[in-house]
Amino acid sequence: MEKRSDMCEKVVGILRDKIISLLAIPHTGYTFDELRETLESEGLYIDSVCLRKILSDLIRRDLIKKCFSKDKHNRFVFKINC
Repeated sequence: MEKRSDMCEKVVGILRDKIISLLAIPHTGYTFDELRETLESEGLYIDSVCLRKILSDLIRRDLIKKCFSKDKHNRFVFKINC
């Protein structure tokens, strides 16, 4: 029988991969709300706090960047490269 923490880590790993694949598509970047809405449109519903933790972990690992965007009304966006 799998431990609950192992199952949680697998789910977080799947979400990380999905977020990276979304951000890898050439785009002007996603704001937090746009990213959450995109995940929800694909059937992945996630608590905002959990999503923020996953994004902050990806930023700390230098897999994604948080960039300032004038195109998105002076908001921060998440991208692979700024």
